Amino acid sequence: MKEELKKLHQKARIDRDASGTQAYGAALAAIQEGEVRANEDFDEAKSIAVVEKEAGKFKESAEAFTKAGRSEKAAELQACADLLIALLPAKLEEGAYPKIVSEAIAAVGATSMKEMGAVMAALKKDHGTALDMKIASAAVKDALA
Repeated sequence: MKEELKKLHQKARIDRDASGTQAYGAALAAIQEGEVRANEDFDEAKSIAVVEKEAGKFKESAEAFTKAGRSEKAAELQACADLLIALLPAKLEEGAYPKIVSEAIAAVGATSMKEMGAVMAALKKDHGTALDMKIASAAVKDALA
């Protein structure tokens, strides 16, 4: 992910693409800052999580500018968010969650809400960044309730 971001950032700078330069630059800076703070190189999963977070920041800022009546700035920031979102791996569809949750519950042998953490850990291990943790959490709660 980091190498891909570097290439995209460089291409955006050469093409004088303001949105690309801003989006890819912010994501790269966030990854590099995280690596320095953690004193380790990020693997693909951590890099993807950082890019997701940066995309969320751009999206949130775009919404704030929209509410403030600054639609031009909101459109710029939304374009940045869209560029980063396009780099992320596809998320599982909502209809797939009941099946994967029941498989994880069976694998862990969970029978009560006390074991929700173990089920969530198994889901995260098996499906990683493809999971939407909010949807997964709700599905696990429903299944264990």
